[in-house]
Amino acid sequence: MQKKKTIIISLFSILALDNFTLPDGVIERLIKENSPGVRLVLLTAKKMEGRLLRYADGQNVIISIIDTFSPKGFVQKLFHFFYAFLIFTGSTRILATFGARADIPPAGGNRHIAPVKALIAATFGRSKFVKTKLTPWLFQKIFRKRPYKNVFDKYSPDLVVTPNLAFFPDIELVSEAKRRGVKTLGMVMNWDHLNKYYIPMHVDRLMVQNEPMRREAVGWHCYEDDQVSVVGFPQFDMYAKKEKYLLPREQFLKNFGLSHEEKIILYVSGAAYSLDEPEIIESISQWIGEGKFGKSKLMIRPYAIARDLELEQKKYARFENNHPIVFNWMRRSDNLESKKYFASMLAYSHVIISIFSTTAIEAAIFDKPTITIGFDGNHKRPYHQSIRRLEDMSHFRNVLDTGSVRVVRSFDDLGRTISAYLDNPGTDHDKRINLIDKMCHKIDGRASERIANYILGMTYG
Repeated sequence: MQKKKTIIISLFSILALDNFTLPDGVIERLIKENSPGVRLVLLTAKKMEGRLLRYADGQNVIISIIDTFSPKGFVQKLFHFFYAFLIFTGSTRILATFGARADIPPAGGNRHIAPVKALIAATFGRSKFVKTKLTPWLFQKIFRKRPYKNVFDKYSPDLVVTPNLAFFPDIELVSEAKRRGVKTLGMVMNWDHLNKYYIPMHVDRLMVQNEPMRREAVGWHCYEDDQVSVVGFPQFDMYAKKEKYLLPREQFLKNFGLSHEEKIILYVSGAAYSLDEPEIIESISQWIGEGKFGKSKLMIRPYAIARDLELEQKKYARFENNHPIVFNWMRRSDNLESKKYFASMLAYSHVIISIFSTTAIEAAIFDKPTITIGFDGNHKRPYHQSIRRLEDMSHFRNVLDTGSVRVVRSFDDLGRTISAYLDNPGTDHDKRINLIDKMCHKIDGRASERIANYILGMTYG
């Protein structure tokens, strides 16, 4: 009788857990393909255990609770600083000098050491030996406690899968696997993780969501071409199955008090990344009241994650009883129903406005004209607080280069662009197709299937 193969999968990250536990997603597919005999060990945090219990049977699927251990002490923190800045991209420069959020001091108050970070990349970062040999060797010498040794001792895995490779605990899990000669398969959950900081431990094979990320893995992280596979975004799989995951339009409109005649202008908040959104929203609301866009409503999608929820509630309190405005406060990751509302919101909107975010890609999947705010309301803010700084992030340059998203530079520009898109929604259609081809790999509903197949292929390969 063939011995069961054991696969450890790290689902410590909430984003990894969300993307791997979608309906008909990676975990469900691995369980369905269990006929050869696979044992899944799902590593997660105690607070997220409940979301995985439906899979657990104690034999073929086991839930194991772990903690994460960030760098501690002077030597570990110094080394973490060193290896993180072995790359210095457009995104790294913004984070090191100005920071992404506008509500905290530039670079967390450490802007003065940005030249040191750039120097590390310009010297040590040019060496493939330093990146691929010296850095992982030093990592294992400096991070010696091996916090997941007992997990490996207990389960003796044949493969370790780390879907959130840019962060701990996934980095330490790869390190332990390397010590034992266990095969590793990794992925980064966000499309901006490979262009911010260097990841010190390489996996045997890396899955990425699109071609620009493949180039980043090869160019900045020194992976070989044959080590990297493009699989697409698992979270976009449901967008290819609109009949299954979209709410009926009538139901969606009714739930938000909208009529069929009203055109929906969707504003997706940028939270603390943009300080002047209330001014933008007030102007759009005023234009709607004046009939500038015909019969229409402004739907606001606040940045409804825990750390920014209070900030968003204060920001939008003044608009709660504003007639042209409706709010969708549902968090995208709460449950399947929330995901359906998010997808339906994109599908039934007529124009989408966002702040240099992933929404631009998702809007293109639904062929929706998309506007990005490129000015600071009525203010003239310094660069570190200006929305303009986000335009220089490396990952979003890949979107802007397609011309599929209109960046507006003034209130007049915003009003004209909204009107033009409402009148001619097919404008820039070809450019949106190019954006999908460039940034999504495939929108065929099969990214989760490709990921599951890679996992099984490496397990038995």
